[in-house]
Amino acid sequence: MGDPLFIVCYHSQLLPMMLGPDADRNEHSIGDLPGHVMKDFSYLAVCSKAPGEILNQSDAIRFPDFFLIGAPRCGTTALSRYLSRNPQICFSRPKEPHYFSKTDYTPTPDELKCDYLDRCFSHYTQAHRVLGEGSVSYLYLPGVIKRILHFNPKARFIVQLRNPLKMLPSYHLRMRFLLQEDEVDFTTAWGLQAARKLGKNIPKRCLDTRLLYYTEVVKFGEQIERLIELAGREQVHIIVFDDFASDTLGVYKRLLDFLGVDYDGQTDFERRFESQMYRYRWLQQLLFVPATSDGKIVDTLQQRARKYNPDGSKKMSFIKRITNFNKNPMSPESLTPEMTDILRETLRPDIQHLSRLLDRDLTHWIDG
Repeated sequence: MGDPLFIVCYHSQLLPMMLGPDADRNEHSIGDLPGHVMKDFSYLAVCSKAPGEILNQSDAIRFPDFFLIGAPRCGTTALSRYLSRNPQICFSRPKEPHYFSKTDYTPTPDELKCDYLDRCFSHYTQAHRVLGEGSVSYLYLPGVIKRILHFNPKARFIVQLRNPLKMLPSYHLRMRFLLQEDEVDFTTAWGLQAARKLGKNIPKRCLDTRLLYYTEVVKFGEQIERLIELAGREQVHIIVFDDFASDTLGVYKRLLDFLGVDYDGQTDFERRFESQMYRYRWLQQLLFVPATSDGKIVDTLQQRARKYNPDGSKKMSFIKRITNFNKNPMSPESLTPEMTDILRETLRPDIQHLSRLLDRDLTHWIDG
């Protein structure tokens, strides 16, 4: 006889409802369940002792095991592509659902299943050992990590970090591309932070003003400290962009070890570091401005039109062709000497703090 099946339930409110008020988060065999709950495994991961193997996969989709949470413009798109090609990893489609940053409350099991699990992990199969996603907003928006840990206290978090003096101009350009920022000059946008926190000078199409608090976005030391305090150091894996660029294969293999996934033989790691800007603003608005339904924000046109190949890459649909047509390669503008001095002065304490947390001197990022 094979190993007994068990149910892993990470939902602190659901488990007592099923097994009584004294239930804990330990593993329970299916025989422990009352008959009236046996018929519905919608919110549970029904697993065997082999990681990632599920029963009634059509009825149950596991909550993600890991989250690639940032930082933005630090190589997460390239890394997510490498991970999605590994046959033991089910990576979300799209790469960045931003599900837990779109609300400031913990979703109900119904909402979680309908709006997140079913939509982003419908391609999950028994061959997948772990599930993950790559929303880079999760690192710097308060409350997100707590909401994730509410559903999976054992969730693992991957963070890629980059020199903030190089990351910020790229991030500002990306916000412009996504129509979240309308100030062309980064120095001016940096100076608008205080006013924007008071609700002034907000771009018309900005969905979340916190995206434009540039100082908060690059407080890596503060963010990593908060993450470690919440999740524990053993559940956090830090990748420094310098290492990722110089030894991609080594970084990839070490990450697979952290996730408990076998190396799949990948040696060809294409780079996706280019920045872009749109050709026509009216077309960009059509493609990237979300619609609303019953007061809720729904996907943009280009998101709704996405189709995926088996390896996780996007199919070349008509909307995808239009989206590509409206892109122009564009490098971020260089920081002025004055702006460089401001950033160095502002960010030095945080980078020193990050260096202590990682036991690695990263002050060369800001000291030239």
